[in-house]
Amino acid sequence: MNRIYSQNPWYFSLTSLRVDEARSYDAGNDFNMMNMLMTPDNAWWGDWNGMYAAIRNCNEFLENLDKLPDDNALIDGVKLKDRLRGEALFFRAWYYHLLVSYFGGVPLISHSYKLEDDFSIARNTYAECIDFIVADCDQAAELLPLVHTGNNNGRVTKGAALALKSRMLLRAASDLHNTTFSNFSQPELLGYIHGDRNERWQAAKDAAKAVIDLGIYNLHKPAPASAEEASQNYEELFISAESDEDIFVRFFSVEVNQGAHFWIVFPNGYGGVELNGAPTELVDAYEMADGTKFSWDNPQHRLEPYKDRDPRLYATLLFEGAKFRPRQANLADIDPIGVLQVGTWERWDAEANKIVYEYGLDSRNSAVYAGGYNNTGTSMLKYINRRTDMYVNQYDDLTWRYIRYGEVILNYAEACIGLGQDAEARTFINMIRKRAGMPDVTESGEALKKRYQNERRIELVYEDHRFFDVRRWMIAEEAYKPMHGVDVVYKLNPDRTTATIPTITPVQITTGKWEDKGYFMPIARDEMNKNQKLVQNPGYGQ
Repeated sequence: MNRIYSQNPWYFSLTSLRVDEARSYDAGNDFNMMNMLMTPDNAWWGDWNGMYAAIRNCNEFLENLDKLPDDNALIDGVKLKDRLRGEALFFRAWYYHLLVSYFGGVPLISHSYKLEDDFSIARNTYAECIDFIVADCDQAAELLPLVHTGNNNGRVTKGAALALKSRMLLRAASDLHNTTFSNFSQPELLGYIHGDRNERWQAAKDAAKAVIDLGIYNLHKPAPASAEEASQNYEELFISAESDEDIFVRFFSVEVNQGAHFWIVFPNGYGGVELNGAPTELVDAYEMADGTKFSWDNPQHRLEPYKDRDPRLYATLLFEGAKFRPRQANLADIDPIGVLQVGTWERWDAEANKIVYEYGLDSRNSAVYAGGYNNTGTSMLKYINRRTDMYVNQYDDLTWRYIRYGEVILNYAEACIGLGQDAEARTFINMIRKRAGMPDVTESGEALKKRYQNERRIELVYEDHRFFDVRRWMIAEEAYKPMHGVDVVYKLNPDRTTATIPTITPVQITTGKWEDKGYFMPIARDEMNKNQKLVQNPGYGQ
């Protein structure tokens, strides 16, 4: 069971770099894979092998569990064998949910193969996969406790099983799996070809409501007194060891030599390599504090683009001039406050009678570490504890939240929109916005749907949702296009002094295009060769 837990993937940029959430750059190479180079011969997205290895471990565990001696003692209200069975069922559903989210219908295997078995097996339909996952979630929920205590804290619970069911049924009700791909001979592998979509939306709504009705989860500090407090609360949620939102988490602890590796996401002027820079398209998605859209065409917005924005922006990203943490002692004279410096300062050299350039400590021309891994003009703050000093320790404590209550609230709202229940949807969207210190949404119909999609993008950023959301909503053309960063320059004034307010200009940093085959990932050529019954996803040949 410990191995099954440890096989669950996590990473700060698990899917962010594969969609319009993050940009990583090194030596001119574009790591965003925005150009859809995925082929069956280069099919590592989705980790087909790794997920099936984990599923085999779940099946083996379930087959051998009854060999353990019976023990009627109750721990957190359940027997040990029941809890372990529930955990194995949850994880089998979890690993299948990852496979199905990448590939559509996949072969459903509920026993461990032996060497003499025939390994050829066809893909199950998408509907069959959803039913299988839901059944495992339901069984797991019956066996698992509501909460774990002591050393069992962090193991999966009844709420985790019900929340996974909520996520999967929401995806099943979404556009992608209710659209027939006419150029594909077996559309049942990709979605539903029969049945009532309203029933699917209702099932998604009911599943989210079941989590809500448990009554043990709450939004983290849901009623801030100010925008500053809202920002602080949102930042605190992702650096706290535990919170009221935690449904399915993984603990990383330096104390037991199991800390999370923060070096990859810290700004390069603070000892990291700055992997997850946010493209301007993401920054622009953060509304103004009054709920209106940000626009580069607005002179006031352009003059100070990071001013008076959604409070979550200041808890999620660092940008030019954003306060972070004290610099190393040898850099304190250059930056006594401790702010992100990605800009360029134009200085007048009277002796040489020309402009000279001074580069920010966190820029790609940094005197601390020239390069870094992104050229967006921003750096990720979400998950980062400001006390962490990368020059002392590249690892820190982290609670990685695979599922939290904020997602469930948004799931419920989206299902309501799907059912045309706009008023109820607004109530739940505005719970999230109130916690964020943002004004209520008031739209209906298609406008509400768009507003919801942006709200989900902002609230769940870097939490491994956007990659799947743009696909299931079938809006990938909006996400997979050329991306921009910003050029930050403190320009020389006519009197040869240097401006104190920078000129910030969007600049294209990567190309991008979309092809519809990217709605599903290709099955690796090796897997196709090993199993002649497999059918390749559309657009990748056979």
